[in-house]
Amino acid sequence: MKPNILEPITKNDPLLTFARDHHAKTLYAGANFLFLVSTASLPFHSMFSSNHLSAESAAAARRRHRPTSRPSSRTQHRQERSGSNASMNRSVRESSVISQRGVSGSFTERELFSLGKAMTMASARGDGKNTDGGAIDWTKNNKFRVSKLPALPPPLKTANPAPITAATEGSNGYALVLSHTAAYVWQYTSSDTIPHTFSFPLPNDEQGANSPFPLGALVSPSANSDEPGLVVVMPLSGRTAYWDSVGSAVAEGLFSKRRGVEGKVPLISGESVTAICNAEPAGFILSLSSGRLAHLALRDPAGRPGITVTIMRGYGTGMMGGFLGALRAGSSRRDIVAVRAGRILRMGEREIIVATARGNFSRWQANRSGTYANITDIDARDNILSAIEQVAPDEVQLRSKDAFVIVDAAVGENHDAVEGDNHDVDVLVLASFMPTPNSPGALHVLVSLKFRSSGRLDVCDVHVVRCYTTPLEEGKTRPRLYLPRPGRTAFLVFSRAVVLVSTQKPDVDDDQMNEDTEDRGAFEDVVDFRGDLNVEIVGSGPEDVMFDSTPRSDMMGSFTSDAGATGAGKKTRNPGVMLVARGAGIVRLEAFDLEPVKESVPTEPAKVKSKIEQAVFYGVKEDNPLNFKGRKETKYGIEEVEEAALEISQEILSSTSEYLPAVLPSLDTHLSLRAAHLRALAEHLRATFPPLSRKTMWRLLTDAEKCHAARAVWTVREAHLRHRQEGEEGALEVIIPELLASDDDIGGSDPIRTWFLRYIGSIEDLIPKAKHAMVEKTSKGRYEKVTMAKMDAEANDIVLAALMKAWDFRVRSVKLYRLDKPGVDSNGIMNKTTGLLPPWTSGTDILQALSVHHEVSVAMIKTLWGPRLASDLEGKEVIERVAEQLVGLAEACCRGFEERSLWCEQQSEDGEGTLQEGITIKERYIAQRGGWIKPLAELGMPEKAYELAEKWQDYRTLVELCSEEIIRIETSQKELSNATSNREAVERENAELAHTKKQTIERMEAYFDKFGEVYAIEMYEYLVENGQLQKLLNGFENWRETYLTRFLRSSKRYAKLSWIHDVGLGEYALAADTLLEVATEQEEDQWNKKVELSIGKLAKIAAMGYLDEQSVRNIDSELELVDIQNRVYEAVKVIGKTSIDTDGAVQIGLEKYAGGTLTSKKRAGCRELWKRAFARAVEGMVMGVEELADLLTLVDSDDEGTSLLLHAERGEEFYWALKALSLGGLPLERRKFTEKSIWRRCFLRDNWQAILDTRNKTDKHVQAATYDTAVYKTIKFGYERGLFAQNSPYQPLAPEETFFSDSLEELRTRFARADESELKTIGFDLSQENKLLTRFLEKAQLRVWFPGVLDAARREAYGEHVNGEEREAMEE
Repeated sequence: MKPNILEPITKNDPLLTFARDHHAKTLYAGANFLFLVSTASLPFHSMFSSNHLSAESAAAARRRHRPTSRPSSRTQHRQERSGSNASMNRSVRESSVISQRGVSGSFTERELFSLGKAMTMASARGDGKNTDGGAIDWTKNNKFRVSKLPALPPPLKTANPAPITAATEGSNGYALVLSHTAAYVWQYTSSDTIPHTFSFPLPNDEQGANSPFPLGALVSPSANSDEPGLVVVMPLSGRTAYWDSVGSAVAEGLFSKRRGVEGKVPLISGESVTAICNAEPAGFILSLSSGRLAHLALRDPAGRPGITVTIMRGYGTGMMGGFLGALRAGSSRRDIVAVRAGRILRMGEREIIVATARGNFSRWQANRSGTYANITDIDARDNILSAIEQVAPDEVQLRSKDAFVIVDAAVGENHDAVEGDNHDVDVLVLASFMPTPNSPGALHVLVSLKFRSSGRLDVCDVHVVRCYTTPLEEGKTRPRLYLPRPGRTAFLVFSRAVVLVSTQKPDVDDDQMNEDTEDRGAFEDVVDFRGDLNVEIVGSGPEDVMFDSTPRSDMMGSFTSDAGATGAGKKTRNPGVMLVARGAGIVRLEAFDLEPVKESVPTEPAKVKSKIEQAVFYGVKEDNPLNFKGRKETKYGIEEVEEAALEISQEILSSTSEYLPAVLPSLDTHLSLRAAHLRALAEHLRATFPPLSRKTMWRLLTDAEKCHAARAVWTVREAHLRHRQEGEEGALEVIIPELLASDDDIGGSDPIRTWFLRYIGSIEDLIPKAKHAMVEKTSKGRYEKVTMAKMDAEANDIVLAALMKAWDFRVRSVKLYRLDKPGVDSNGIMNKTTGLLPPWTSGTDILQALSVHHEVSVAMIKTLWGPRLASDLEGKEVIERVAEQLVGLAEACCRGFEERSLWCEQQSEDGEGTLQEGITIKERYIAQRGGWIKPLAELGMPEKAYELAEKWQDYRTLVELCSEEIIRIETSQKELSNATSNREAVERENAELAHTKKQTIERMEAYFDKFGEVYAIEMYEYLVENGQLQKLLNGFENWRETYLTRFLRSSKRYAKLSWIHDVGLGEYALAADTLLEVATEQEEDQWNKKVELSIGKLAKIAAMGYLDEQSVRNIDSELELVDIQNRVYEAVKVIGKTSIDTDGAVQIGLEKYAGGTLTSKKRAGCRELWKRAFARAVEGMVMGVEELADLLTLVDSDDEGTSLLLHAERGEEFYWALKALSLGGLPLERRKFTEKSIWRRCFLRDNWQAILDTRNKTDKHVQAATYDTAVYKTIKFGYERGLFAQNSPYQPLAPEETFFSDSLEELRTRFARADESELKTIGFDLSQENKLLTRFLEKAQLRVWFPGVLDAARREAYGEHVNGEEREAMEE
């Protein structure tokens, strides 16, 4: 199949004319072409005169018969050209026709440089080379390959672009370039960057601003030549010249009369030749501007060169139609868009298919003798439109049918044709709907037609091109349709793009086809050029599949048939098209389509993974002009893009991508290559697709980090290998075989390189094992220790190289990966990681390994450090290196723990487990951070220690470093003060120490200015913890009123210091309040409490300037309460002093004071309450009001009647308990509960049943017993001392008002922290008190007697009249 190449779209173009006739609003065109034409400036006198060649052309002509690049024999020549099938064998060939453009201009050799500027020596550096003679791949996938060929003649390398047209001949690998003034022919398949070029001028009599380009074609070589011939037609005059060998044309002049022949096309007025179609062996078919066709024969009946032109009439055959018939036929075909050669019918005879823009198709038969026949003429426009509408109704509905045109056609091969003329013809048609206001984009459609032998034309299939909708543009070369053998892929060549469409039918029966399957294949894709480059396809031509033996004649079958898909030998060339692209060079686009489709699947665009791979692996080349950013017509889902990106990233990381070399001599180069492709992946995703999810970009960044980290580790290994002794194993030689032990698929003898090629994605498993090599060294000798230190240093290098490189890369790459909001800090720690996978640089295993690395290295240094190390130069060097590595290890530890804790804190959706992990890591980090940094100071690197502590804001370590330095200096100064040796040296050293101390103090003060309050707090807490209170209160004077004040007032823990600071500041009122708060809420020591209250009272008075009883009433109450507790302490301190310990004193107190019913062993709850209170009393500790009440009310006086209160008589304890209660300020519920408890136990202190048993007793005896009870004394003291004053909330309670409610809830008001069992125990004891009191009420009628007792006690307290007997009873 040899399709014709039509002229560019011009103002008089049939497409444009047809669109105007049907009121089409817009016409665009986009095409590629295969013939290059330029406008040479060589002088020409006439078409038939001798041509004056340039020196270069003349030289080429002189050596034409034996060019340096030609073989010495024809056999060798053919062997060299096996890939291009140089032997024509006079089989059917398709020669691209010169494409005509609407503009012209002057030409120089520099004007074609834009075509070949990419074909420089730098381009031939070998990057992406395929196996085809130095061609450089621009892209490749499993469907097709695009490559740039090196062969470009020097005249085409010019800086200024010029209008040109070009053609290539796929059967012999030659290309032709024509302009108004010059022509060039060369073998484009040559591997030479500067190929042997045939260069010659053209006549200048048809040159002009609007003159069409000459038309030309390469002709099959003659029997005695391997070089193609050349035919040129001047379009306006019709003058034609033919040379049977381009070499002879150059040597003797293009139109030499010695061997060349010429003729002329008979044109009518205003008519011109518009296109030429190679229909060999039947000759050539010319299209004329009037719509007529002409047959061009280049040999006479005897086979000699000769030009014969025959006008082909549309009615009848041969010469029978007459001139009128020719005009009528031309009138119906004025919009011819395609003249294509079809099947060879018999010797010298071939079928011709003609298509018009309107949709009219005609079928011809032509013979090389000039005879012809018009077999069929059919208008298929309506049938084609109807078929398209059925397939794409929505698209067609929006467009005007008047905007529909046929653009091009290609004749398919039919292998099953019958002998003779009775056969079907397959035709593939490219049609387009031109843009309309409602549909600004074009709609390109492939339509499969079949000319039946009966004369009918059927529409078989319709394929709507989805991946390319760019409208055709006026002034651009018309689109071309190619269907190279075996016809399984159609190529639609536009001005800046090529669309590939699979034309294969599924290999299934018709009844198995899915009705919803609209298209004939399962693949379409587009290859286009970058928009920022001035690249234009100016010529194109097909290349059939080729095998290493002569193709079979039966390969000319149907374009949908599988016949002819395989040859007799190995395939040497894939089917494809050749492109001549201005600004890019000579480009080959080949398809890998020899395998038939096995099942029916709907048409789909190229997978996004393939698109991204092409951009990643080929788009990184600076001189690659292809567009890898995709087109607006094809959209991919974000999920699909993310999945593809992650898969590609993993394949690059594991070296499993088919685009990566399996191995390179330099592993570092291989790692660098992978890193470059990973970066290209990120850049392509960022530039081409909408933003991907943060989770996906984070995973892609992680892969890139691992690649860079692995490269850093490899660099470390290379450095260690250079210094390693023969046979000595390094860390990686030990740990990597362990990592690969479980993989049975490991091949090769070098597991190290295998791991770096395939397994760097698991580098997080390598780092924790870096120290494992040391385990292998079990010897304890000196040499072995140094060896272990060397392995320790190597392990440290591995860990630090990997992690530091990863963090550094992350800092530099977050913007590229769209993670710069909120971004990353300068340490490589992401600011926001919610929903992201944990950073691999801070996995828990890595954190543990980092901590162990630091610990082991410190221990190693301490083990080998010493005087003996000075004589061991190797050991000294290793240890010093390990010491330097501690800086990096401390840095890595801080980064890792900070990173992991921050990540955990932000994963609130992961549950409490992750959050708790973050808290644990944070606590561990804070606890261990100083231990990582401070050893640096101990090893003589204090500045590094300060630097790290400052960087990581470890203020506690800064404080400790400075404070410990001062302590060290002061200790040294003290030792020097006792020294008696060289005084001058001592003084000098003392001066140095003083200077260092001054510098350290200045550093500490500078930190106050630099870090502010956070540092000050750490300093103050350190001073408090170490008891340096004087320095706390008096030091750092500049910040005393600010930072120190806020620090001391920030917590009640510092209240005892805060009041002193407040007094120093003159804040007496604040000091008083602070002291009162300390005394009442914090103080545990009874004596301290009294002092604090007293000083607080004085401060209060000092603040007011006078004594205000009202303002100090609370303090006086607290002091009074303290006095009550002091009387208890004074009463029991003897017991404390005479006892071994507090427990012993409590035991004695139980025996002395608590032998009564209420604290018996049966009352465990109340007994325990009393023991606790008594223990605090013995120790002189502050007791709460409720504790004091329990202590005073749960006891009896001792045998001598001594009270638990100093200077108090028996029974007076209850009054003081009530008095303390009145001073305590308890909440109302707790006060009521305690008040009832005091009165209840007061009633239970005496045996009222015996007292009120009046049998055989005188009144005086009964009165005396009553006045001696605790109840009577408590009432009397209360009234006497004002506790029961008229407005006082405290009044005597009747016995029935003092019962415990038996409710545990009432107990909880006081014992809020007690558990259920403790509450029940205490509740039981209080219930027993209720029972005793009930007995007195019922049997002793205490309820009846109480009012009388109350009245008598009140009257005595107030000194009211009592009779003599009462007074005497009282006295007794």
